[in-house]
Amino acid sequence: MTGVVAGKVAAITGASAGSGLGIAGRFACEGADVVLLAREKRRLEAVAEDIGPAAVPIACDVADPASVGAAFDRIGERFGRLDVLINNAAIYRPCAVEHLSDEEIHRQVSTNLLGPVYTARAAIPLLRASGGGDIINTSSESTLHPFPMLSMYVATKAALEAFGVVLAQELRDDDIRVTTVVQGTAKGAGSGTSDWAWDPDHRDAAMRLWGERGLLGDVYGRYGGQDVEAIGDVHLFIVSRPRSQKLDVVYCRSM
Repeated sequence: MTGVVAGKVAAITGASAGSGLGIAGRFACEGADVVLLAREKRRLEAVAEDIGPAAVPIACDVADPASVGAAFDRIGERFGRLDVLINNAAIYRPCAVEHLSDEEIHRQVSTNLLGPVYTARAAIPLLRASGGGDIINTSSESTLHPFPMLSMYVATKAALEAFGVVLAQELRDDDIRVTTVVQGTAKGAGSGTSDWAWDPDHRDAAMRLWGERGLLGDVYGRYGGQDVEAIGDVHLFIVSRPRSQKLDVVYCRSM
């Protein structure tokens, strides 16, 4: 690929680490201005410095509609448009349903499902200003192999897939394509936000159960996951398709 997104503006949530960071780096290398969206301002600024002048860090909590609105106002003020929105941010925390706290339910639903709703809503006018564009929502292969003790993560990702189907129908006449990437394990993607550590008892119980049922081998594959830069290449491929073509669902999983 050489400059396949040159001159485009791409906003990426969860861009300070893991696959979001890998996607942002690949888009910047291919000539796009990349708006990095994540909660931790200092980490975002450090990441933006590493990527270079094409990166614009904007602290944003996707679970907070006011924060999302303010972030996309800044995008509009700086660029006046948007070509690509990639909803990558997500959190998960292993826990059996009977032990889920109100906070664990609320935070996962707010970040994984409501976050993409808020960002898509804010991005649509800016995508229209570009004459069309792409929204890519990151789902998870856990919707294909539902993991016990990840009920909220699986449920929110399945709901996000359904949201994308409806959104694509609404935006078809605006030439805004909506693609769901059903993504497998990314190397170094981490385990949620730094201020929301996994409960060690729930984590250990989940790992034992997943191991007993052979689930971990399925998702890690023979290579232990996917490189984040390769995941970025998948996103570049999606947005570089001719406007006459759309990819509804792309499966990007470990070999």
